[in-house]
Amino acid sequence: MITQQPPDTVEESLERAVVQYVYGFRREHIDAEGLRFAKTLLKDQIAVQAGASQLPWSRDVRRCLAKPRPGEASVVADAQRMDAGDAAYLNAVYGGGFEYDDVAGNGHPGCCVVPVALAVGEELGATLGEVLEAMVAGYEAYVRIGRLASPDLVNRGWHPHSVLAHFGAAAVAAKLHRCAPNTIFNALGIALSHACGTTEYTSTGGSIKRVHAGIAARNGIASAELARGGITGPRQWLTGKKGFYRTFIGRAVDAEAAATAFGPDAPLLLKQAWFKAYCACGAHHPYIDAMAQIRPRAGEVEAIDAKVQAMTQNLAARPEVAMNGPRTIEELQFSPQLQMAFSALGLGNGYATHMDFLAGRLTLSPDGEVVQLARRIQLQHAPELDQRFPRNFVADVTVRYRDGSSETLFVEHALGMPGRPFTSEQHQAKLEELSFGPLGEARARRLFALIDELDPALPVHELAALIRH
Repeated sequence: MITQQPPDTVEESLERAVVQYVYGFRREHIDAEGLRFAKTLLKDQIAVQAGASQLPWSRDVRRCLAKPRPGEASVVADAQRMDAGDAAYLNAVYGGGFEYDDVAGNGHPGCCVVPVALAVGEELGATLGEVLEAMVAGYEAYVRIGRLASPDLVNRGWHPHSVLAHFGAAAVAAKLHRCAPNTIFNALGIALSHACGTTEYTSTGGSIKRVHAGIAARNGIASAELARGGITGPRQWLTGKKGFYRTFIGRAVDAEAAATAFGPDAPLLLKQAWFKAYCACGAHHPYIDAMAQIRPRAGEVEAIDAKVQAMTQNLAARPEVAMNGPRTIEELQFSPQLQMAFSALGLGNGYATHMDFLAGRLTLSPDGEVVQLARRIQLQHAPELDQRFPRNFVADVTVRYRDGSSETLFVEHALGMPGRPFTSEQHQAKLEELSFGPLGEARARRLFALIDELDPALPVHELAALIRH
């Protein structure tokens, strides 16, 4: 039992409920549908790590870690094995580094829980079943803590993943180390002292956003190590006057929502995971799908009026990017107008298109058709969308044509979202595009086959060996 328990009120018991959930979670709690999602998450995240491992900022981060600590954990597309904290750091940087990772609870739990579970599991000699159990427990902790802070966290300028992943990573590491409840409690409390990261990169640039996932993964593992070593965290790390919620979102959480978030009857939120179809900020995906519907008439567009949620507005790149064209890949991936123009013109919004921009094969000059169309797109905040869809990105677009006609398009579920999931063929195409080059086709196919089989007794190092190169 957790010592020095806080008073037994709904709000103040939230910390204990989180700990009890993580400690008590077992692989048997993952039903058949949950297992299918867990396999998809593993494959999607490892493929994204592989595809992003050779990007410029990924190479920069790898060079900065020229002397990793010795250990047994593997890094994607890398021959060197290293300490679990360093391996999780690199793999998380890759997994969160190209706007192609999964989404849930306004965060990106996959590039937290998968790198940490595989690295710590390999270090400890765990089985795939043990890794799966810790991965899902950490995923649920991350998303449930995050949903109680949504959408305020992103609307106040925080990068939700950079903040929430510290809790998720600490939960995964503590679970794999088989920590007692009190140690898990302190690990999560210590994680609060690491939690940080804003979305200023959407306003004034910088590639540091690419590293946020890695920072959180390494810090979460360190939080569990400190707790195991005897360091203690604050008692009310979520609900205190200076705890997570009041400090990061400026208010206490809803008591009823807090009471049910970690309740025994709460369904697995993993089954609501969104796997991205496009290599861009998730807020833009519904607009990308809306613009795909006007491709036959893209050349006739007079103007486009896009109603947006506060979350979308806060994550959008600066207006001048749409007017003058992007100077950096970050500006391109966070410009809704440019992504909408890409889609309307049929240029694609995936990995290949953005790699072409990075390599200089795709230029976006002010007088080019992409920027010219982007200039005709106006964004307007619509508070009614915030009220109707507080946690889900949607698109509400009116297109006006030169002949005087117009059409209004509304997209509630973008491709890859729970309401409109990938087909198996669509997801397989994503996996192959990302992984075959860095890992080799035979190795990648074997890796995905092992995940599909998911033998819980399989030593995780046999799976991890396939991600090295």
